[in-house]
Amino acid sequence: MNAETPEETIERRDAAGALVERTTYRAGILDGPTTLFGPGGKPSAEIGFAEGQRDGAMVLYDDAGAPLARVNNRGGLLDGPAVFYNAGLMLAEMTFIAGHAEGPMRSYAASGALATSGMMRAGRLHGELVVYRPDGSVQQRMNYADGLLEGETLDLDPAGTVRKRSLYKAGKLDGPVIEYDEAGRAQTRTQYVADKQVGQKQPAPRSAPSNQPPWYKRLLGGE
Repeated sequence: MNAETPEETIERRDAAGALVERTTYRAGILDGPTTLFGPGGKPSAEIGFAEGQRDGAMVLYDDAGAPLARVNNRGGLLDGPAVFYNAGLMLAEMTFIAGHAEGPMRSYAASGALATSGMMRAGRLHGELVVYRPDGSVQQRMNYADGLLEGETLDLDPAGTVRKRSLYKAGKLDGPVIEYDEAGRAQTRTQYVADKQVGQKQPAPRSAPSNQPPWYKRLLGGE
């Protein structure tokens, strides 16, 4: 739209006279900043518009005035860095492209510690997702394909030793679930097919600890 077109700011108020919306128009079309107001006159949303579509920075607020989300829009779709909050504390951060979350994603605990890290593709988890304990140690390593668990999931203790190994297919347990002791030695094995247990939990065959290198590297003295 022609930048020389004069802009018009319009305010809307409720029956009690409280301001609920301040918008910017050019030639009758939303173009420029819009602010929505909640109880007490505090902003509940600040939204940029260009030629009638959300465009540019957008900030959403809770009733206390703390941010809920800081995102960006392009042509009416989420596009660019996005940060989400809970009670003013960072909850998650990711990037959107044309309306879908794409690339690295991180979520955080109330303490501010990293809770999960993973990858997004077309708005779904895709690739490895790592779950962390409050002390920063890794609790789980999972793999996703288009939003569903796929492949190996590992449960680890605070020392980093694998304590359980599970296999998934299309979001369902499918394959052996092996449990390990604190030294990483396999203890039990349970078979699953499409999320259903097949047979009883059995003692696992004796094997090297789960956190040791392959036998051929041990034989050659490798790490």
